[in-house]
Amino acid sequence: MNELISIELNGVTYRVEASHTMASFLEHHGINTQGCAIAISNQIIPRSEWQKRGLSQGESISLFQAIAGG
Repeated sequence: MNELISIELNGVTYRVEASHTMASFLEHHGINTQGCAIAISNQIIPRSEWQKRGLSQGESISLFQAIAGG
């Protein structure tokens, strides 16, 4: 049995397996990430790192629509 941790995504708490990566968590929960960006602790996580970026107990994640321009 895998260990469960709590994380927060856009203000909603999720109990997830500690073995999830950012990408597998989003896929498992059916969260559409088309045109979105992710920040953890106010730091943008490049999409290229989502497959290997693990999740940690108590992390607060922001998923938001990326907007081009200035």
